[in-house]
Amino acid sequence: MVITCGFTVANVYLNQTLLVDMAKTFDSTVAEIGGVTTLTQVGYAIGNLLLVPLGDMFERRRMIVFLLLAVSLSLLSAALSSSLTWLIASHFAIGITTIIPQLIVPLAASMANDRNRGKLLGTVAIGLVCGILGARIVSGIVDSIWGWRVMYWISFGFMLLLTLLIRFRLPQSQGETALPYRQLLLSLGPLFVKQKALQSACLSQGMVFGSFSVFFTTIGFLLQSPPYEYGSAVVGLVGLVGIGGAVATPLIGLIIDRKGAALANKICMLAAMTSFLISAVAAYWLPGLIGSALLLTVSTQANQVACQAKIFELSATARSRLNGLYMVFTFIGGALGSYVGVWAWSNWQWSGVCVVGLIMVFVGMSTSAGIKNVNDTKIERVKNTNANS
Repeated sequence: MVITCGFTVANVYLNQTLLVDMAKTFDSTVAEIGGVTTLTQVGYAIGNLLLVPLGDMFERRRMIVFLLLAVSLSLLSAALSSSLTWLIASHFAIGITTIIPQLIVPLAASMANDRNRGKLLGTVAIGLVCGILGARIVSGIVDSIWGWRVMYWISFGFMLLLTLLIRFRLPQSQGETALPYRQLLLSLGPLFVKQKALQSACLSQGMVFGSFSVFFTTIGFLLQSPPYEYGSAVVGLVGLVGIGGAVATPLIGLIIDRKGAALANKICMLAAMTSFLISAVAAYWLPGLIGSALLLTVSTQANQVACQAKIFELSATARSRLNGLYMVFTFIGGALGSYVGVWAWSNWQWSGVCVVGLIMVFVGMSTSAGIKNVNDTKIERVKNTNANS
């Protein structure tokens, strides 16, 4: 599960280090090439809305194998792109089909109990963190040696290998609901309206992940312009500092299991805000910029675990739908962050990027009050039961 999450989620982030060279290939502006990142995340949000809920209906292993084949074709299309429009359309397809981690995470949650769910989700999230970091590091190195197209051929090959791994190693699982697909989709709206904790988690992580996209969509432009003027390989290596996220996610899982999701959420939001304050002050001091990148990566990934741990408690039979809705809002926030990040860079350079990132984190922090502690929720249930009696 960890390996599959890591290698598949990387497909969403490959383009962030490659944008500058892609723009040169197709002679496009910064604003135009930003459509690659934005449409990837829009596609990911649509895939989470339309495809992830099917995990509550169908056997997940078969679904994952099908999606791996689909994303393989999308990567092949990106590698063969002959125009910017073709490239953007290919990335939109990559986004839609790379929702495999969001089928695996609910499966992992269903294997856990209330005492260790946070820890298990934190462990699976190690794959997500390493995939995000690996995508930037490896794509930067590959691009500097062979060009950006080769990176998509490499990822295409790994998706085919993963197809075999999943087919023969992942256990089968049965769907938890017998609802037809139309009713399954129609249930998403009432589910979102009914669950206040889900609403808070969606808005919290959507804004934090949006700020994450603001930062990492534009940091390549900063590092490849004066006074830095680094190549894509160095830009990718800067993302290596986020390996701290692989350590942070299991730790935040332990905090969730012992102290509740509310405290974990607050810690993550404060860390994200601090990262933008550091990057605003130390934009042209590389150690400070690296430190802010580390802090933002850690806080974003840890906050995702905190929010998911909470929503998976809401219903054991609707975890794929809950996770699908959650990730829709997360990547709508990501797409928004990519768009406004490029816009802010085009108009105000790095200072504008930091201001936009801070605003998004502040909005997310203002919505996180609805993410209550696990123990508080259990006490409320007991009170309600006694009142009804």
